[in-house]
Amino acid sequence: MQNNNGESKLEKTAREGAFGSPELKKGEKTRYLGEFEERIMGYLVEEQLQENAVYPEIRELLEKEEAKKLIIRGDMDKNEINKYLEWARELGVRFTRKNSPDFRGNVALAVAGNDAVNYQLGRIEDRQEKLQKKGVSDNIIKNAGTTLCKDCWEQLMEKAPEEKVNYKKPGIFDKLTGTSCTGCR
Repeated sequence: MQNNNGESKLEKTAREGAFGSPELKKGEKTRYLGEFEERIMGYLVEEQLQENAVYPEIRELLEKEEAKKLIIRGDMDKNEINKYLEWARELGVRFTRKNSPDFRGNVALAVAGNDAVNYQLGRIEDRQEKLQKKGVSDNIIKNAGTTLCKDCWEQLMEKAPEEKVNYKKPGIFDKLTGTSCTGCR
């Protein structure tokens, strides 16, 4: 008995024993950290993960019921992924780091479901482009992680409140020590 390729069942068994079973959509899985594209809700590329700021869109995806896992490329620095791991733990989403020489492309972090998902964001828009479209000052954008003055904080809350995770609101100590606002410079 022969299959569509003209090989017998014995030949097929021998081939699979020597080389392994053929993998379904292997090219797609090597691009998305071992997952099928239809399971990916959203992802960040390496350059985005290396920024000083985090992407609140990842938290929004992790909060969705379809989100079942956070996948991180194994060569990414722990400091770059800490906040995302913290969110996953907090929201009860399992996470894993994957390494493979077969991975292609620059997907560095992905939120995925166990099956095909209804909500697919794809690659998350670059933070700088998104905030510029919303009218946030370039000084505020490039100084993530710093303390903003009252005016800059209000501008950020008005135009992009989801970004508050990336900045510090000025406190009394900042006012007493005269900490300057990086957004005003």
